[in-house]
Amino acid sequence: MASIRHSFAWMTVANGSLFALQFVVSILIARLLGPYEMGIFAIALSIVGMLSIFRSFGLGTYLIRAPELDRPLLATLFTINAALALVIALAILLLSAVGGALLKEPGVRDLLLILAISPVIGIFDFIPASGIERRGEFRSVALVNVFRYSIANVATLYFAYSGHGYMSLGYGQIISAVISAALNNLFGRRLIVIEFGLQHWRDVMRFGTQMLTISMIGGLQGRISDLLLSKFLGLGAFGLFSRATSLTGVLWENIQAIILRVMIVDFAEQRRRKMSLRHSYLRLIQVLTGFLWPAFAGIAVVSGPLVILLFGENWAGAIAPLSILSVSAALFVPIMLAWDIFVISNETARQTRIEIIRAPISLGLFAIGCLISLEAAAAMKIVEAVMMFLFYRPHLERLTDTRWADYASIYGRSLLLTLAAVLPAGIAMTLCGWSAHAPLPVVFTSVGAGVLAWACLLWFFEHPIFEEVRRVVARLRPTPAVAAAPPL
Repeated sequence: MASIRHSFAWMTVANGSLFALQFVVSILIARLLGPYEMGIFAIALSIVGMLSIFRSFGLGTYLIRAPELDRPLLATLFTINAALALVIALAILLLSAVGGALLKEPGVRDLLLILAISPVIGIFDFIPASGIERRGEFRSVALVNVFRYSIANVATLYFAYSGHGYMSLGYGQIISAVISAALNNLFGRRLIVIEFGLQHWRDVMRFGTQMLTISMIGGLQGRISDLLLSKFLGLGAFGLFSRATSLTGVLWENIQAIILRVMIVDFAEQRRRKMSLRHSYLRLIQVLTGFLWPAFAGIAVVSGPLVILLFGENWAGAIAPLSILSVSAALFVPIMLAWDIFVISNETARQTRIEIIRAPISLGLFAIGCLISLEAAAAMKIVEAVMMFLFYRPHLERLTDTRWADYASIYGRSLLLTLAAVLPAGIAMTLCGWSAHAPLPVVFTSVGAGVLAWACLLWFFEHPIFEEVRRVVARLRPTPAVAAAPPL
């Protein structure tokens, strides 16, 4: 536990500072570029993401969960990763012309030409980065992320101010990849491997094929959803939707970076020792729902003033989608660990079968929503979250040695925490007629009151979040000096 807390501390400090930086930069970028240019970047990134699915071979996870690491295995992983990266880079180059012609937007073509460089850089980043995580050296992971994203965000902002438009976002992506590769090779230099080999290719390919199938199903669903939305509702609407998604996504991604990246290493170690995940899993669910449910619910309640404050009147169309997507994100929280639990439990074949059934249904529902309105498309994400919970819950209980009764009290307390956190803001917004221009002092005061009520309930329940905060405070408190004994 001491090692896990130390890792959490480093990741929290790093991602907390990056969250603040990215938040400010995203606001400035949105004001500089506007919905249309952000839509160009978002659709180009979606095309790259669609191709990058083929890199989701789970090679990093395979390296982390492997019982032993030897030179032939590392050479096999390097070879397969390099081959995938080169194929993807070539495919992005070929699709740069197709994507620009299909959407009748040369900006998409120009961005794709730049983004094709990123997979090639990743060839030399993969093994050192995964090796650092396997060893649990999250201090190094945190430092890499801080330098990588700080420099890339500042560079992106500089290019945007210099008049490079949507291309500034592409330049930032490449700068981020270069810095990541350089620093990971510095910190993980003992694991640098630039040699070819296929001695373990059968086992790696079997695992990778299962992971690829799962990633392709989920990833293609997301990318096709993006294309459907931009095609039916336009790039402007897609820009609004992507901005709303990014606001909830920033919180989601940082939580994943802080908690899940640490816990997957711990869970994998527990599995190697044939230990039950029950205690660790239930405690983590308490922390996730106790924090994320109030956070997402709060975003949903104050979405109007939040969007206007951060991005201005031009982005008012993102208010309703943001509220709806925040609710869907909260519903995803109880199963956000499903991917990792299935992988470390060697249940990827079962997960593939689940995804083959679930993904087409979700895509069909989203397409129907796109034919109606932007808000209807967002609402289908709530339906998808409920459906995924029903699909995955029984298997998560089986793999973690838990049952529904274990979660009843956890969810009940988290719901009370959520109600306490958002009730003051809900009352304030109701009194203001749910106006996006509600007075900011009223909004801030109500949010502060909700946070205070949430903290009081954490203390009352003796919640794990409160216990961890109390432990941190105790460490920061100075230790009183011990008086020297008088001489005899």
